[in-house]
Amino acid sequence: MIDVRNLTYSIGGRVLLDDLSFYLPTNATVGVVGANGCGKSTLFRLILGDLVSDQGTIAKAGGAKVVTVRQEIGDDSVPLLDFVLGADGDLMTLRRASEEEHDGMKLAEIFEQMEAIDGFNAEIRAATILSGLGFLNEDLQKPLKDFSGGWQIRAALGATLFAPSDILLLDEPSNHLDFETSLWLKNYLQKIHGKKTIIMISHERDFLNTLCDKILHLPSGNLYSGNYDVFIETRANQQQSLAKRIEKQEAARKHLQSFVDRFRAKASKAKQAQSRVKMLEKMEKLPKLDRDYTVRFSFPDPRPIDRLLINVKKGVAGYGERIVLSDLNLKIDAGDRIALLGANGNGKSTLVKVLSDRLALFGGSVEFAKKLQIAYFSQQLTDELEVTKTPFKILSAVLSDSNETQVRAQLARFGLMQQKSDTRVSNLSGGEKTRLLLAIITRQAPHILILDEPTNHLDIDAKDALIEALNEYEGAVVLVSHDFYFVEAVCDQLLLVRDQRCLPFAGDLEDYVEVVLAEKREMKKSENNVKNSVKNQLLPKNEKKRKQIVKELEKLEKEIADLSRQKQNLEQALQKNYAAEKIAELSAIGDSLTRREQEWVDRSKMLENLGKSQGEAL
Repeated sequence: MIDVRNLTYSIGGRVLLDDLSFYLPTNATVGVVGANGCGKSTLFRLILGDLVSDQGTIAKAGGAKVVTVRQEIGDDSVPLLDFVLGADGDLMTLRRASEEEHDGMKLAEIFEQMEAIDGFNAEIRAATILSGLGFLNEDLQKPLKDFSGGWQIRAALGATLFAPSDILLLDEPSNHLDFETSLWLKNYLQKIHGKKTIIMISHERDFLNTLCDKILHLPSGNLYSGNYDVFIETRANQQQSLAKRIEKQEAARKHLQSFVDRFRAKASKAKQAQSRVKMLEKMEKLPKLDRDYTVRFSFPDPRPIDRLLINVKKGVAGYGERIVLSDLNLKIDAGDRIALLGANGNGKSTLVKVLSDRLALFGGSVEFAKKLQIAYFSQQLTDELEVTKTPFKILSAVLSDSNETQVRAQLARFGLMQQKSDTRVSNLSGGEKTRLLLAIITRQAPHILILDEPTNHLDIDAKDALIEALNEYEGAVVLVSHDFYFVEAVCDQLLLVRDQRCLPFAGDLEDYVEVVLAEKREMKKSENNVKNSVKNQLLPKNEKKRKQIVKELEKLEKEIADLSRQKQNLEQALQKNYAAEKIAELSAIGDSLTRREQEWVDRSKMLENLGKSQGEAL
């Protein structure tokens, strides 16, 4: 499906992709992995044709449709459902043609093409995807501008999943999703596994293990069969074997070179020395060992204070007159590792604001331990960093009593060494901005870390480093994350936020996954609500077309009856008095009658298809 040969791409004088060659077979699901900045997103842009390589080629199967998530929404006044439907260009073209065409035969052809692409069920398919991504029935006709940036990204993902494609490119598709929606997406991609080629950049082990049958590693360009865990094991074995071969070859090289250096000048040994030189020249050129970058995070340990850090009693929280959480009773002790579960909109962010002392309660009480230091992380805060300043200057401003060595030491805790610490924020990757924010919020050695989706822009190695640092950290952790592996590796307490309550979840993360899947199955049973909603939206659009076809059928039936009478009268006349000119007339009437009957059949089929789109298919 995709054949890459000798692909090289440079940016700013730095070679990002160097002489890559690999072949991705049809209908494979391929995970693209590698450190931040190694060229994964650049490879996608090269496949899409948005960038031109320095050398090499990317060949795709002829006529293959390549689809990816749109970065720009465009006209945000478009209703959500229409935005998703618009992702299918062929569907839109056929619908416009059906509205403008009045010729019966051509209209029949258009309807046949619509049926071939399941166009009569398009609204149903689009609404089902949007429901899985967390949108409600009443959201379908809302304009895109009514949704936040995060929900607009979900809409763009929905349009991508709806669009017909042979090659689907997904760049961190689970970012901006909650745990529950991420689970739906994983299941959806499992259902289309093997039906199209899916190439996915992801830093989530669970996604890569569950979905992928091949792993493409960058910057090496090596393609591995199997999921991520198999890739890790295979690559480790290959690197270990290669290291031994390099070591053995280097020892042989030194031995030969020593002989050459020793006897090159001696006439009696010159021939043997020359032979050794040829042996050196013919030595196999082994590939270099991959140099995986290593990053280590380190959280400063907090000063001792009371063990009970936060105590919420009968708390009621919300905004304006709207209550989001009620009867909130929660204690957080030093050393707790808590994950907050629940779909977006259920109150996780509200609870996080209460615990981080950013939102006052409507009622009840919250007590914070004396001298408690709280560190709060959210992706929104990374967007508020001053882009024209460097990490060093930003941290120096908040650590005004610290010297340069102390400031750089704090940045180094999160892998921002001198080069990166002196780089403008505008030139840092998303993962590097995340590290900077972690360095800022932990500068006072906090007693509790409240982390809202901290891994969105971290690669797998950085996530592993963060897991290790959190497990070594002596303070408490409250975590919101859609990453199954990350939550499971860090937390041992689960709190479920839903129905305005926050209660302990009795079970582990696997049990919670089963609960979510069971609820999804129940939702499927009541999916008629979504379908009926779409049906009501379809009726006005199709009623005009239905009336037109019914009118045409009535006209055709009258013409068929009239032609049948003419044919019958001619046949009777010929029986009484044969005339050659009447034979020709009879033949012409017969041809006209056949055409009218075929038109009647075609229009009847159109009427049936319209019925399917708003009846049986629902």
